[in-house]
Amino acid sequence: MEQDARPHAKRFRRDKPGIDPKIKNEIHKAECHLVDTLEAYIIRGFNGFQRKCIHEHFERTREYRVKSYRENGDCVLKIYPVGKLRRLAEQNAQVVLMTGRPVNLPPMGAFERFVIHEYLKDREGIKTTSFGENGVDRHVEIHPLFGRNLKKARRRLTR
Repeated sequence: MEQDARPHAKRFRRDKPGIDPKIKNEIHKAECHLVDTLEAYIIRGFNGFQRKCIHEHFERTREYRVKSYRENGDCVLKIYPVGKLRRLAEQNAQVVLMTGRPVNLPPMGAFERFVIHEYLKDREGIKTTSFGENGVDRHVEIHPLFGRNLKKARRRLTR
């Protein structure tokens, strides 16, 4: 049995000429959408191979996370801009640490809120909580923790 000379070679490349134009077009539309927003891009109506190609394209970087869901018997892909969400969380955490006042983030879905909570869970001087009714009004609030933790965190930012 002969082994492949390049076992780690990628099977999908964006510039590969044999890729379905429908996949290329959907990737381009998703990238254009994700540049300007924190909301997930939703893809419907693709078969398993096409979804896999799109999934592999976006999972190459830490900037995006792709999740598959079932809706009415169909498989749906959602592409989340987790890099942007982390940067938003970091910026607002620094504002909270410097001002000592809580900050409300815009309303988000459950996975987006999860990304924010996970990113900030080990930060000193702050805590995160979700507020609002389930659905469109649910949002994350970043609170300062007063005392030594806040002072230590401020010193690290101003060094």
